[in-house]
Amino acid sequence: MKRGSLLLVLVPLLWALAVAGPVFAGSDPTTITVALPADITSLDPMGHNDIYSEKVSFLLFNRLFKFDTNFKPVPDVAKSWKQPSPKEWLITIQSGVKFHDGSEMTSADVKYSLERSKESPKVKHVLAEVESVSVVDKYTVKITTKTPFAPFLFTLAHAGASIVPQKYASSSDNWKNPIGSGPYTFVQWASGDKVVLKRNPNYFDKTNLGQAQTIVFKVIPEATSRTIALETGEVDVVFNLNATDVDKVQANKNLKVYQKPSTDIQYLGMNGDKAPFDNLKVRQAFNYAIDKDAVLTVALNGYGEVASSIIPSTIFGHKDGPYTYDPKKAKALLKEANFNFNQTLKLWASGDTRKKIAEVVQANLQDLGIKADIEMFEWGAYLQATNSGNQQFFLLGWSSNPDPDSMLTPLFSKGSIGAQNRTRYVNEKVEKLLADGRVEMDQAKRQKIYNDLSDIVMADATWVPLYTGNNIVGANAKLQGVELSPQGLWNIEKLHY
Repeated sequence: MKRGSLLLVLVPLLWALAVAGPVFAGSDPTTITVALPADITSLDPMGHNDIYSEKVSFLLFNRLFKFDTNFKPVPDVAKSWKQPSPKEWLITIQSGVKFHDGSEMTSADVKYSLERSKESPKVKHVLAEVESVSVVDKYTVKITTKTPFAPFLFTLAHAGASIVPQKYASSSDNWKNPIGSGPYTFVQWASGDKVVLKRNPNYFDKTNLGQAQTIVFKVIPEATSRTIALETGEVDVVFNLNATDVDKVQANKNLKVYQKPSTDIQYLGMNGDKAPFDNLKVRQAFNYAIDKDAVLTVALNGYGEVASSIIPSTIFGHKDGPYTYDPKKAKALLKEANFNFNQTLKLWASGDTRKKIAEVVQANLQDLGIKADIEMFEWGAYLQATNSGNQQFFLLGWSSNPDPDSMLTPLFSKGSIGAQNRTRYVNEKVEKLLADGRVEMDQAKRQKIYNDLSDIVMADATWVPLYTGNNIVGANAKLQGVELSPQGLWNIEKLHY
């Protein structure tokens, strides 16, 4: 073929490929790259309690139970279970489950892992109701709870209840090269950049083998950069697509948007141990001072709903609270509190979305004559800082399974101070209601318990609940196996081309 004829063929072909857009990130269909807005904080499944680290843990480790896409607990390595009494659970695991080093999982590993979870600061709240764990035989454990415990199976599906090999977890490796039993094995963690996992061909559950040979979690903190990475094919899927980019991604025939209502709640937390938030009237004033509609608009372009309570409407036990946007009422309460308008408050935040929210809060407060400086943190440092007790007020969120105990106990029990109870909130009536809710099996009675608890916490005003967002995931249109749960992208092991 002559050179001119060849060009006549190649030029249209190259143009067609260009407009067709990306097919695979890095042009490798065996690798799936997932964009995350923040780095993981630990490879130890009991050394973190954040949603990004959880995504990695779920691929490296198994639990006794896991959640389906509707957040109902279903068996993971558990084969059978029964309750000889209201406080006793006999759980038998599958035989032949192999850890990544080739050793077999036994009930001794289950006992070790659950006991280790109870002692780990980041996740000790998860199994706080477990009294003891004992080995019955090679594949069966008996778990005894302190009281009858309604949400028990939900807790066993938490990443903090992952089963780890006792030999490795007690070694000196310090989780540099974690060994689990999950559908993927560990390759690399380049802090601040990426986590790389490879498919485990020896996974025990042949019906749920990993589909891609390699999964890469790529850290891209800036939302617009994540969307651009999706458009150019640098990544295959964006874990939480920027809401302002939804229309643009939907208009791109090479991309696809997935949405599902979440159980997540975003809030403005006020440390009751720090002035001026040791004054109830100040905290209540802030609940009237924040324009939540404006917050939802800047945060998610309206893809969600304003939060009226500490419990999202997607979770059992929700009840609307008493506050509306009312600057006049906020001013009156601040006057009653003898608020010092000469002070400058420190508002802490992390990430680009919360920076936008912080600017709305800052403007709302400025309208009332309150000065607030915004201090931004890197995600891992932020979690540590907000555990310190040094924060005045801060922006954060929480996502849990649909059982209210999983949400409320970590956030509002005094036992979680230094962990998830970052407002350092203590109320003995709430402690009793939390305990009652865990043992009550009657759903109507449980509903009233959590309604009453919500009323108390909202009256104490330790939070300004802001909004519950939709989970929004953007993906290459050719990517298969994309599933969403109330916590967003789910069953990542099923992703493939």
